[in-house]
Amino acid sequence: MKVNLVVTVLDFFLICSRFVSSKGDFQILIWYICADASTESVRDKAVKSPSSSPLVENGKQHEPSHHGNGNDTSVEGLLPKLPQADYFMEPSLEELAAKERGEPGYCGRVEDFVVGRHGYGSIKFLGETDVRGLDLESIVEFNYREVIVYKDDSKKPPVGEGLNKAAEVTLLNIKCMNKKTGDEYRDGPRVDRYRQMLMKKAEEQGAEFVSFDVAKGEWKFRVEHFSAYGLW
Repeated sequence: MKVNLVVTVLDFFLICSRFVSSKGDFQILIWYICADASTESVRDKAVKSPSSSPLVENGKQHEPSHHGNGNDTSVEGLLPKLPQADYFMEPSLEELAAKERGEPGYCGRVEDFVVGRHGYGSIKFLGETDVRGLDLESIVEFNYREVIVYKDDSKKPPVGEGLNKAAEVTLLNIKCMNKKTGDEYRDGPRVDRYRQMLMKKAEEQGAEFVSFDVAKGEWKFRVEHFSAYGLW
């Protein structure tokens, strides 16, 4: 049977005065008090230990977290790579990461994914596209009035896989110019003939003409798969 002995300083001296005539009893009393104090000290440490007590934040208790950043590491490995500063993608890299965390598997089914280069043009890949781990820098190349996807044919996947799929291409800097004077035409028969020429160019390259915005210098066409397309 366990007995807890709790005494004040005054009680201690009073008890000692009663047992001072018996040395053995006095030693037993001291041992009892020390043992009880030691037990209380161990109990207090266990209660106050931060590893066993919940965290308190903004007045609310939270269990200690033992999770690492493994999820962030796995998400980063799924994202496409596009390090060039003048290139861009839609959704952006940050948006893709956020979507993947909220909807695991999102990077395998990105709707109407866009890759572009500022001042040159863009490609919108129609429907769902698997962008997981794609090295876009080595796949997509924009030049003046030209775009190339999978420049190395030996690395081009079958039609419908990767980025070798149906897309809408927009090329910039497509302007109806007078080569001798440098004048730019915005309307009239010259522009009409220029539009007809773009329609023919698209057809020759196996593409479908969509539009020509003379004010923006923007030519749009659709392709079923990829090679090199442009106005040469």
